[in-house]
Amino acid sequence: MTTVHKPALHLALGAAIFTTAATVTSVTLHFKPSLVDGLQALRTAKAPHTVCNTIATDPSPPLNVRSSPVVAPDNVVGTVRNGTRLAVVDRNEGWLRINQPLDGWVYQDLTVTSCIPAAPQAEAKTPIADNGISVLAEATERYQTGDLNAAIALTQTIPASSAAYQPAKGAVNQWQRDWKTAETTFGEMQTAIAERRWQDVLIKVQTFPDNRFWRAKLTPIVKTAIQHQNGS
Repeated sequence: MTTVHKPALHLALGAAIFTTAATVTSVTLHFKPSLVDGLQALRTAKAPHTVCNTIATDPSPPLNVRSSPVVAPDNVVGTVRNGTRLAVVDRNEGWLRINQPLDGWVYQDLTVTSCIPAAPQAEAKTPIADNGISVLAEATERYQTGDLNAAIALTQTIPASSAAYQPAKGAVNQWQRDWKTAETTFGEMQTAIAERRWQDVLIKVQTFPDNRFWRAKLTPIVKTAIQHQNGS
C-alpha cells in the first residue's frame, strides 16, 4: 500500500486548485471585454443622439485645469472662468478631459453638463421635376397648328421656378407679333391677288412669318400668283 504524505497531497491539491482558478480567470478575462463591448454597443444603438454642453461652475473660481486627473500642487496648467464652455473628450473616475479652451483635466463636480436631444436632420427633399421645357414644346406645337390662344394658355402653366419660364415669355411675345404680322400680310396679299398684282404677292411671301398654319393658308395664293406671272 502506497502512503501519500500530507505535504505532497497538499501540494497536489494546491496545484489543481491553481490550475482551475487560472482556467476560470482566463475564461473570465476573455469573456468580460466581449460582454462590455456588447453592452456598450447596445447602449449606443438605443441611446438617442443628444447634444451636451459642459461649463465651468467652480464655487471658488477660477476652475483649475490640470495635466493629469489628480489633485497635485504642481500639475495645474491653467484656469478657466465660471461659465466657460468646456469641450469634453474623455472621462476618468470623476474627472473630465478637455481640449478647449485648454488641454487638460478638470474635476467633474466643479462643472455642470446639460444635454438636449439633437435636432433631427432634415430629410432630403425630392427635387421637383421641371416639365416646363416639355410644356413649352407643346405650346409651340399648338402655335404652329394655328391655336394661338391655347398656346399662350399652356405657357401660363409654367412656374417661375422653371428653366423654361423666361424662354416661354419671350416666345409668347414673338408669337403675338408674328401672328399680327401674318394676319395683316395675308390680307394685303389677298388684295394684291384681287388686283392682279402677282409680283407684290411674291415679294411679301419672302418676309412672311414662319408658321405652319399661316403658310398652309398662303400656299394657294402663292401658287395663283406664280401661275399668272408665268402665264403673262
